Amino acid sequence: MKIAVIGAGPGGLYAALTAARENIQVDLFEKRKVGEGIVCGECIFDSLDIMTRPGRGLLHPVDEIVLKGRADYTFPLSRHRKLWMLDRRIWQQELARLALSLGVHIHENAKITRGLLRQMQEEYDWIFDASGAPSVTSRLYQFSGEYFKEYLLAYQLVLAADFSAFWPRIKVAFFPNLPAEFQPAYAWVFPKNAGRANVGVVCTVRGVLSKDRLDLKKLLADALHAEGLAEAAILERGSGVASTRMMPRLVYDNIVLIGDAAGLTSALHGGGIDMACLSGVLAVGTVMGGNSGVATYEEKLKQYVKGKNALEAVAIRKMRTLNFDQFDVLLRGVTSRGKLARFRTALNHLDMFYVTMKWFGTKKPIPDWPV
Repeated sequence: MKIAVIGAGPGGLYAALTAARENIQVDLFEKRKVGEGIVCGECIFDSLDIMTRPGRGLLHPVDEIVLKGRADYTFPLSRHRKLWMLDRRIWQQELARLALSLGVHIHENAKITRGLLRQMQEEYDWIFDASGAPSVTSRLYQFSGEYFKEYLLAYQLVLAADFSAFWPRIKVAFFPNLPAEFQPAYAWVFPKNAGRANVGVVCTVRGVLSKDRLDLKKLLADALHAEGLAEAAILERGSGVASTRMMPRLVYDNIVLIGDAAGLTSALHGGGIDMACLSGVLAVGTVMGGNSGVATYEEKLKQYVKGKNALEAVAIRKMRTLNFDQFDVLLRGVTSRGKLARFRTALNHLDMFYVTMKWFGTKKPIPDWPV
């Protein structure tokens, strides 16, 4: 079997590594250098409870998240799901080195056009498209608009400043005056260390030609001022989009979509590293079963993300239907150290309590990770 992987992000690298360990011939194509062009908070949230601890590139585990409403509320999320702060450049370069040692042929600065993709379909048995959103495949098969029916739009800065008050926690700050149609929306501060952090804002957008988008640069400037970071030195800037739903179709002839190309990003927070890695591993397993195996790919993914998606849908509904003071009460109750306060919050939000218990309590079989 001969496989091509497009994109050397987490999903593409995990697919390449998994295939190589099965003695499959793999060519991996990356349009830049491996580890370049990353616009991400660089924090792995293991929402599915399936990831192994990252190796080289791991900066530190994240034990707590600070949720800011009217006040700051600390939540020990790592008791339920693991979080790790990464240097993704180093992490992905290390994965690429491992892939090379297993015989993967990595082609950097190799942009895949529609015409080239069509030629590759004749040369390779299977192609894994991990090229992001919109994907290379979407341009060939003309479904790029699917990524923009509803998506998260993010703007991020990498800052140098004194982050000792934040580190090693991460912070998410919700906005008090944004209309429901932009929710979820928030600012984040993800410190890599006490002197450097990824800081950004994200909001929901409906329709690629929407004229009512928020001014994310102004929103971020306001957030930086509120956190006392207005004078921080800007080291990098970037922006990106993340679809808020799985694509309606994941297989096009002998092309399989994985990661962001498949729309496997969280509708609540835009994260998707764990789902990208999972999709890469599952994609290899399904193509090894031929066409009948590939037919099970979408359903296998849905079984993994079912509980997570249910919880996120409820959380998003709360953000869109509660006024900010009501949402602040919810944040305060969820993060309270008092059992009575948490119990009262559960009674007032039984829908959230039910899906949270399902999410925390459901264990899925862990695939054979390549690293």
